[in-house]
Amino acid sequence: MTQTAAYNNELTTMENEKNGKFLKGVLIGAVIGGALAMLDSNTRNKITSTTKNMKDSTMDMYSQVKNNPSEVKNDLQERMKSASSILKEAISDAQNLYEKVNENIVVPATLVKEESSDILSNAKEVISSDLKDIGGKVKEAGEEVIDGSNGQSNSSNKDASNPKNTAGTNN
Repeated sequence: MTQTAAYNNELTTMENEKNGKFLKGVLIGAVIGGALAMLDSNTRNKITSTTKNMKDSTMDMYSQVKNNPSEVKNDLQERMKSASSILKEAISDAQNLYEKVNENIVVPATLVKEESSDILSNAKEVISSDLKDIGGKVKEAGEEVIDGSNGQSNSSNKDASNPKNTAGTNN
């Protein structure tokens, strides 16, 4: 038991070390990638302008909350209510669409599939019985040909053995 526990602890420690090394590698790669991206002047300008915009909007929000906290609270509540009603409407529309698709596409497609399966099985039955009939007739015709040629060869054998019918004899 203690050997198993020690082995499991070693595995866990090795996994943690591997995960730690991986995480360090990811972080180092991100830092290097960020530093290389900063070498481009367009990227630096975008980051600078984005940072300034974020700072300005944060300062505006802070000043609004500081000066009129109840107004900001009411405004946020109204926005949340509006967003909630829009989401409810979207969910309702999605449910209606699902029902329409189910009624107009899925159900008819299922019916078509079932009907086509029935048609195929009926066609197979009809074709199978017709093929058996045709096969029986072909077999019968073949037997007629075989029996007819056996009859002719038997009659010609009989003719050859019958001295009256032998060609070249004078009776």
